[in-house]
Amino acid sequence: MPPVSAALLAQILAAGLAGMSLEGITPEQRVLLLNYLLLLQRWNATHNLTAVRDPRDMIPRHILDSLAVLPFLEPGLVVDIGSGAGLPGIPLAICRPAQDFTLVEPAAKRVAFLRSVVAELGLTNVQIAPLTSEHYQPEILPDRIISRATAPLARLDQMTSHLQGPHNQVLALKGPGVEEELADWPRAASLDIRCHDLHIPDQPSRKLLIWRSPVQMP
Repeated sequence: MPPVSAALLAQILAAGLAGMSLEGITPEQRVLLLNYLLLLQRWNATHNLTAVRDPRDMIPRHILDSLAVLPFLEPGLVVDIGSGAGLPGIPLAICRPAQDFTLVEPAAKRVAFLRSVVAELGLTNVQIAPLTSEHYQPEILPDRIISRATAPLARLDQMTSHLQGPHNQVLALKGPGVEEELADWPRAASLDIRCHDLHIPDQPSRKLLIWRSPVQMP
C-alpha cells in the first residue's frame, strides 16, 4: 500500500469531526489522534491488531467511531473492557485529558502496543490492566464501564457484573444485530436502557446503549 500523506489524513479527520459536530477537539489533540493512528498502522503490519489496514479507513471506522461516544461520556474514571488496540479508550483519553482511563486487555501483544502508545504519546491519564475483565478487581468501582464490540450484550453484562453498581454506567457501542442481542439478554427487561443513534460520516449506523444496574450485582 502506498504511503498516505499526513496532510490528507488530517483533512479526512477534520472533515469527519466537523460532520459529527466535534470541532472543539483541539489541534494538539488532533495531532495525537493521528500519531496514534500511525502507531496502529505500524504495529499492525507485524502484529495484526486490526483488520483495517488503510489509515484512511481507520479514521472513520476506529477514530471517529470511538469519538462518537464523547457527547454521552460523563465525568469520572472510565474502564475500557476488552480494549484491544485501545478502542475506544485511547481516542477518548486523548480528547479528555482531565479524565482517567483504565484499559483492560489480556492479550500480550495488544498490551505491549498499548504501553507503547501511552509512552510515545505521553498519555498520563491512561493506565493499562493486563487482565481479563473477570480478573480485573479494582478496590473502587469505576464510574463508567465502556465496551466497543467486545462481546454480545448478555456476555458483556456477565463479564462486568462485579464492576456494575447503582452509581456507575455501562456504555456499549453496537452495530447491526443489537435487537437480537437484546432479545437474547433476559436481564435487559429489568433495566432502563437508553439507546442512542450514533452518526459517523460514510459509515453504517451505530448505536450506543447505556444502562445502570439498580444494585451492585453479585
